Amino acid sequence: MSFMLRRVYQGLMFKPDSLHVHPLIGILIILIQFGFMVVNINWVLALLVIIVIFENIFFKNIKGALSILYALIPAIVILGAITYVFGGWILVFRVLSRLLIGGLGFSLFFTLTNPSDLTRFFENMRINSKIALIPSLALIMIPRIARDAEDTFTTLRLRGEMKGGFFRWLPKVLAILIASIIYRSEFLAQSLYFKGFGIQKRTHYRSVRFALNDLFRVLVWLLFIALFVTFYCLNKANILNFPLIFI
Repeated sequence: MSFMLRRVYQGLMFKPDSLHVHPLIGILIILIQFGFMVVNINWVLALLVIIVIFENIFFKNIKGALSILYALIPAIVILGAITYVFGGWILVFRVLSRLLIGGLGFSLFFTLTNPSDLTRFFENMRINSKIALIPSLALIMIPRIARDAEDTFTTLRLRGEMKGGFFRWLPKVLAILIASIIYRSEFLAQSLYFKGFGIQKRTHYRSVRFALNDLFRVLVWLLFIALFVTFYCLNKANILNFPLIFI
């Protein structure tokens, strides 16, 4: 458990020194990924996996992607075994490819999206600041809560308090984790207060702008959508028929 939490923290933590992308582009790409994950077509899922891996390499999120993959190993093994028993290798591919797309896609989004830029973007879209802050808090708090949980497990294990049944040490872990969340929320409230949160009209020291990185991602995903529409239409018209393994 401690190993998984540490990997989740490393894979979802925003990196200020990395290349950044516009929040709008990041959100749209996440929606596209999850939209095409519903499509039960093998070659689409395979292409999605390739694109997501390519993006993680291009934006130098290799360490974060590997951390997420390490954290997903137990889920991959368990789901792989269950789906193989009930559906064979084709079902294993479909389930695990969706798991990889979701994990690597979220890792890239959390790593490249500045939480402050996300809040500014929603506020510029005339969304109430109290609502606009929720996604930003998720980007900030989820990795830190995972780190706090990992520190809790490590501390209790070093003290020898992780012995016995599951329900013997679980209340201790939950109590420490809840106390940590309350402690962080106090500092978070102070930070929001000094930033003028709740004021009707807020100002920002810089604006959120599109960059070449955003254009590159848009072109990649537009190409993917064009390939999907082209091959799908050709296949439906019996002009180009894929083998059974690809459909």
